[in-house]
Amino acid sequence: MKYEKLSKLFYKMDADSYEKEFKKRTSSYGSYSTSLNIRGFRKGRPTDDSFELFYVNTHKLMKLNNEVLLNSSKISSLISQLPEFAVKPYFDKLIINEAQSNNEIEGIRSTKKELKEALKALAQSEPSHKRFVGLMKTYQFIDRIPSFTSIHDFRELYDELVADEIGTEDAPDGELFRKGYVEVNDGNMTTHIGVNSEQKITEALEALIAYLHDETHPQLYRYMTAHYYYEYIHPFYDGNGRTGRLIVGSYLSRYLEKYSAITFSYAVNKNKDKYYKALEEIPAPLNRGELTFYLMDMLELLLSGQKGIIEDLEFNLMKLKRIRNYIDSDQWADYKDERDIFNIIITINVFVNDQVTLSVQDLMELSNKSRHKINRVMDYLEQQGFVELVSRRPKSYKISEDCLEEILPS
Repeated sequence: MKYEKLSKLFYKMDADSYEKEFKKRTSSYGSYSTSLNIRGFRKGRPTDDSFELFYVNTHKLMKLNNEVLLNSSKISSLISQLPEFAVKPYFDKLIINEAQSNNEIEGIRSTKKELKEALKALAQSEPSHKRFVGLMKTYQFIDRIPSFTSIHDFRELYDELVADEIGTEDAPDGELFRKGYVEVNDGNMTTHIGVNSEQKITEALEALIAYLHDETHPQLYRYMTAHYYYEYIHPFYDGNGRTGRLIVGSYLSRYLEKYSAITFSYAVNKNKDKYYKALEEIPAPLNRGELTFYLMDMLELLLSGQKGIIEDLEFNLMKLKRIRNYIDSDQWADYKDERDIFNIIITINVFVNDQVTLSVQDLMELSNKSRHKINRVMDYLEQQGFVELVSRRPKSYKISEDCLEEILPS
């Protein structure tokens, strides 16, 4: 029999068969109960129903779980093939894409230029105040965010990640979280109402922490379930989506690797309807708190992000072979420093973007060479038409279009 949503089976079966199917799902060998409870929600308002969240580890769900693990191994293998100097710039590109996607999902306007500036500001010992510095810092060290052990951890992440972007009217007014009413509206109707007091928020977050440490549940299912429950609680007036996706990302980065984790919001942003529909179907009374289909949808989103990275890396690594053939040609035999710097410039161009501009300071950091040597090398590369000077203060260069077309024809 095809595994279908309980809300569909309600209309296909008589009442007794529907109830038997529900009990079968909650008591079968492949069933997992979470001890996390939610209220039902229908037609813009809560119902009197209460459900314990549960899921069934179906064949399809297991298959998706295995695909995620295999893709994670493939990503790690592909990353290991990148030149060492390209690894951080490539991850920074992913961070910027992820942060912008996370902001877009919540209707927060940000440009890639702003996010790049915020990322650069992190290198300063005392960065001047810039928008999104906290956001970029959190993403850059996503794999170092420790497991949550206290409700204070949720507030600390909120303060670090989004507090600067929240208006005073939406700031938390309780001891740690909100104490008033909050709802989610899609523009037509209310789609969710958050837990309704700070005491209940605190109790629910404590239950969430306990669940995150429950190792009887497979990791990917546990982390995606925790993501749903955090969004269900909605502990803040604003910023719940951004903090929630960062929380699940931090757990994914430790279990898989940071590249898979960092694409989650990017994948969600490309599939918003699927994401929100998956969240909204769980509390429907006829679905009885089942998470199985939500978990399938979340793993499919994660897989789509992984596949995007894999395709990007595989394509760029093919380009890298052409670059190496060019770099190893006889014309560079007597120009080792020039060859090394040019290799850095064109490789960053491939793995970051084809309009990247690198300053003398950037090249010093990427190559570990002195300013004097970089200036000498760049004068030569400019004279030979390999690069173009695009700025004098700070002195910055990009690869010339003709050179790029010769090596990597479009």
